[in-house]
Amino acid sequence: MRVLFTGLPIQSHLVPVVVPLAKSLQYAGHEVAIATGSAIAAEVERHGIPVLVLPDALAPEQVRPEQLANTGFSLEKLKQWRPEVTGPLSLPLFSSALTDAFAANVIEAAKSWRPDVIVRETNEYGGYLAAEVLCLPLAVVDIAPLISSLIPDLTDQLNVLRQGLGLPAVDSATHASGRLTAGLLPEQWYPAALRTPGHRHYRVNDSFDDHQPAPATTPFVLAGFGSNLRTLLAADSELLNITVEALGSLSVRAVVALGSDDAVAAWTGPRPANVELAPFVPQRRLLGESDLFLTHAGFSGVREALTAGVPMVALPLFADQPANASRVDELGLGVKVDTAGLTPDTLAGLVKRVLDEPSYHLAARSFQRDILDLPSLSAFIADLESLT
Repeated sequence: MRVLFTGLPIQSHLVPVVVPLAKSLQYAGHEVAIATGSAIAAEVERHGIPVLVLPDALAPEQVRPEQLANTGFSLEKLKQWRPEVTGPLSLPLFSSALTDAFAANVIEAAKSWRPDVIVRETNEYGGYLAAEVLCLPLAVVDIAPLISSLIPDLTDQLNVLRQGLGLPAVDSATHASGRLTAGLLPEQWYPAALRTPGHRHYRVNDSFDDHQPAPATTPFVLAGFGSNLRTLLAADSELLNITVEALGSLSVRAVVALGSDDAVAAWTGPRPANVELAPFVPQRRLLGESDLFLTHAGFSGVREALTAGVPMVALPLFADQPANASRVDELGLGVKVDTAGLTPDTLAGLVKRVLDEPSYHLAARSFQRDILDLPSLSAFIADLESLT
């Protein structure tokens, strides 16, 4: 079986799940490739996965202002974004122009590579359109379960692109879910409206199966806001200062990931003795030792925390993060923080609340057990084979 994955050229969209899944397919004897942009090609190839470089698949930093026309977004907004003042940043979650170009690139690449099936990551719709044109079965690796519901008029936008490719209109954007969707958390994570007949649910990894926080008199808190934070925040944002000061005021041990060696070297904010500042951290390993995860609520981080059975204080910053944070709150797995007007005292109070209230820890451990009851993601291979 020849499996072509499609994904946006963003590290968090491909490396945590799509790359390991592609490796598993390789080990099972299948031929795989990932169709994406040049910005992430070297990183993917470093893992031993061939890349079909698509010339029009652009990373966020490569997108030109005119390509964001009609999305309601301006690059000027980034220069002044301070989430502790204005709240989460509204980013464009779908671009018709970029999706159309991505689809054309995949269709062209498929002429020589000749896939048997296309597997797209949730945020990337060009692979869906290409599969339709090429009459190939489609599957989805659902790395952002809540994001499709946040795109206004998605069905209409897809139908415009379908018309341009000579395809008939569809009644719902759920058509882009294909015949098989790999959910990466148990079904209860999905609101009922997002559960499709093709959904099956899998466990991504086994590394937290035996998680038991080591007995300690001082709780351990891990804080991280993702790899994109430093490039998005305005230079005068106080978000990280607020975080460090809040954790410094509590009887905890904490590690705060700032995102780069330069960020640590240039740090001029508070340096409480109980808080370690790090450029990057081995997040999955440290979650296995954590009592609480202070997170921006990116889906990968949420999934890893739940796999470790760790409750969260979710401080959403952009994209689907507010929706993920709301789901964490709704399911009793932690609390959602309103970033606008955030102060160290407010944040410290919420961290203390989650640490002190047993219900959050019990809910996270219960959800962890549900995750561990799922079949491994390797079972997705057999399900994928059934499509061809």
